[in-house]
Amino acid sequence: MRIFRSNHNLLLIINYISILLFILIFSNCGSTVKAGQIGLVWKPFSQVSLQKEPLFPGFYLLFPWNDIYTYSTQWDSNTEIVDVMTKDDLQVNVSSTIIIRPAREELYQLQIEIGTDYYAKIVRPEFRTSVRNIVSVYQFTQISKNSPIIGKDIKNAVIDRIAGKHIEIFDVIIDDVNYPKDVLYAIEKKITKEQELEQKKYELGIAEKDIEIAKKRATADSEAQIIRAEGQAKSQEIIDKKLTPQYLQYKAFESNNSKFFYIPSGKGGLPLVIGNSGEDK
Repeated sequence: MRIFRSNHNLLLIINYISILLFILIFSNCGSTVKAGQIGLVWKPFSQVSLQKEPLFPGFYLLFPWNDIYTYSTQWDSNTEIVDVMTKDDLQVNVSSTIIIRPAREELYQLQIEIGTDYYAKIVRPEFRTSVRNIVSVYQFTQISKNSPIIGKDIKNAVIDRIAGKHIEIFDVIIDDVNYPKDVLYAIEKKITKEQELEQKKYELGIAEKDIEIAKKRATADSEAQIIRAEGQAKSQEIIDKKLTPQYLQYKAFESNNSKFFYIPSGKGGLPLVIGNSGEDK
């Protein structure tokens, strides 16, 4: 009876151990490929250790010694802050972002040649080098306003440098440029001076226009005075020519305010004109 109980207890213990081993083994015998990912099965004890056929999102049962390498099929952004020496020998920190993803049809080659850490191994060093090479041809004041062109040039440079590495590049963006404090102060001072110069140029332009207007007015006034003087001179000349003794006598005859006596003798053979004051002259 005791032997039977001992054997029974031993069987229970063995069952418990078996169940535990089963749980421990098969709890790690599955792997999930998440949405937005593609997986490659790794079977080290198979004739072909890395399977070429990709696994799409879902749960897959595996033996504990097998594994699944997963790759994101979504675009992924990575930002780097790169110290750059500009064309005018100024050290600046350029913050730039590259948007990449693995080439979906080339995952097998990517895993064989590089692995899942392809950004750290391939993209990052080439990206940083391209940023330095492209930005260094610009002066520090030109970087911000030319950032779209710089980003495009960096993208093309990285594409050339990682050609054949099974990686796609969507875009490169220049996020920010950080200047040293003394440089920022110099920039601010320069901008202030430029604004002051523009203000002085504006004021000088107004003063020059005022002078020009005053000159034109003075010239116009002078010309007007000359024209008036010439007119008066011509008028006086005409009057002087007409003020003959005969004309003056004629105007005297024509007046309604005087009474005249005509004497058939006088200077120049004309009648002598005497006024109506009653005094003989």
